Amino acid sequence: MDYFNARERAKQHAFGAKREQLFAGIIALLIRVKATPNQVSVLGVCFLGLACVLPSQWHWGVAICLVLYVLCDGLDGPLARTLGTAGPGGSLVDMVADQMGVVLLPAAAIHHIQAWGPAMVVFSSAYLCFIALVVYANSQGIKLRPFVRVKYVFFGLYWLSLALQRDLVTCFAALCGAYYVLEGAVALKRMYGFHESRRVSGAAKGEEAREEAEQEPEPTNTE
Repeated sequence: MDYFNARERAKQHAFGAKREQLFAGIIALLIRVKATPNQVSVLGVCFLGLACVLPSQWHWGVAICLVLYVLCDGLDGPLARTLGTAGPGGSLVDMVADQMGVVLLPAAAIHHIQAWGPAMVVFSSAYLCFIALVVYANSQGIKLRPFVRVKYVFFGLYWLSLALQRDLVTCFAALCGAYYVLEGAVALKRMYGFHESRRVSGAAKGEEAREEAEQEPEPTNTE
């Protein structure tokens, strides 16, 4: 269960191996204190929530909380694999925690830097819907075209907006929201075509089976 295409997944595996080597000491510490991967995921969301409620003047505190959120997001998976507890349930928790930034930070941007609400709502909704479509497509083996991920760029622009005390996210979110609406429509069309072709293929096979059954000679009574 993921939202990476085949090429991205290969890169993720390579990056994951290096990340586990880099964070080996932290993972060992987490094991020592008996922390679970889900607890690390929840802790990351707590750091994210703190980043959203801190006053806009505390932009360095926001930066630290966002870095800790991203760090926790990068630690829960390696910790699960090290403990041998990786599975679909943990992947789901990790995925939800990973996308919470696209839910909470746009709301924080509306409050702290007076970002335009409709742009934030469209960006957040379109991004999350598209990611859900990607997860479904991967589960069905449906190949989608490559797409751009802007989550961390938005995080950086949000922090820069706080530091400069000006809105740098509205135009970016509006453009990206339109982009994800378009990508979502393309993905949905491709998924519909995939299932429609399977339906037609299944109907054709069923018709062939009926024709073969009708052509079989009836058994004769030899008594």
